[in-house]
Amino acid sequence: MDGMIAMLPAPLQKLSSHIDFQGQKVAERTYQVILTLAGIIGFFVGFWTQQLSYAIFTVMGASAFTGLIILPPWPFLFRKNPIVWQTPTEEQETSSDSSEKKDDKKKKETKKTK
Repeated sequence: MDGMIAMLPAPLQKLSSHIDFQGQKVAERTYQVILTLAGIIGFFVGFWTQQLSYAIFTVMGASAFTGLIILPPWPFLFRKNPIVWQTPTEEQETSSDSSEKKDDKKKKETKKTK
């Protein structure tokens, strides 16, 4: 993703491109509802006018409209609940100490089972 952002012009690289988990849920539900309604409306428009192309144009127009709503990460729709990350803690043990303790635990377990 960073490679794609690097290909954009400099002003566009500064724009935020993330949405939170609740925003993802809202975006998915929005496109599902709009495209389902567009399919139903498109069917009736095509049936009423007896033109399949009108039904297809209705669905294509709704798809373009949905893209305008969903694709930009609007802060008032998809970034209301930012993720709060915990600060990392320092490891108290080195990796060699922890591997030695794991080996000791395995030896104890094998002795218990015998």
